[in-house]
Amino acid sequence: MSKPNLETRLRRLRLAHMATHLEAQHTDSLAQKHSYLEFLELLVDGELAARDTKAMGKRIQRAAFPVAKTLEEFDFNFQPKLDVKLVKSLATSKYIEDRENVLLVGQPGTGKTHLAIALGMKAIELGYDVRFTTIQHLAAKLRSALADSTSEERIAEFTEPDLVILDELGFTPLDRLLADAFYRIIATRYERGSIIITSNKSFESWAEVFPDAVIASAVLDRLVHHAHLVPIVGESYRMKEIRSRRKGGEGQKQSA
Repeated sequence: MSKPNLETRLRRLRLAHMATHLEAQHTDSLAQKHSYLEFLELLVDGELAARDTKAMGKRIQRAAFPVAKTLEEFDFNFQPKLDVKLVKSLATSKYIEDRENVLLVGQPGTGKTHLAIALGMKAIELGYDVRFTTIQHLAAKLRSALADSTSEERIAEFTEPDLVILDELGFTPLDRLLADAFYRIIATRYERGSIIITSNKSFESWAEVFPDAVIASAVLDRLVHHAHLVPIVGESYRMKEIRSRRKGGEGQKQSA
């Protein structure tokens, strides 16, 4: 009985990238006069790179970002009061290693969600498991879970990852049941896992979001302990774009 060829044996070992690129790398290594060890090293490096890329793709998919945003795309010049040094320090994801939180606070349209997603992407690049959700989507999932008695599973989705991003706290008030579930997520992650929260409300106004000041205080107390506060005081990107479009339209009318 004939022995399967090398490509087949590599696939049986789940070395798909090496199997796919075996012949091409062999041809290139002959042309470059690589040693046997260099040839093998190039194949192994390619396999590892392919696996890393695949694993990162899966982490991005699990994170459930609404859009792709990077720190490199963020216009720091538009928000001159933003602490750029702090943001770039957070991009190292050391706060995750230290189980610290990040609180991005500012008016709508100032780039909070962009920064939150971008920091999440940096964490994924470093191998961390990340989950993203808006408070509104989390509330909808928790309401559904309370109805079919799967709330424990839903809460676990946001207590197990290395980093959880909760976007848009403050746009919608939480009722008692949702506030209690939200508190459980925060309390369970306290000093065990990192959270990024974006909010359009100052801390003094958080009582407006929760059904009473006691829960608001308990949540805030656990979040701000070991936290990096990133206030964003500036103009809305969306309002800037609207004004630009209006100016462009006025210019066209005048030329006409």
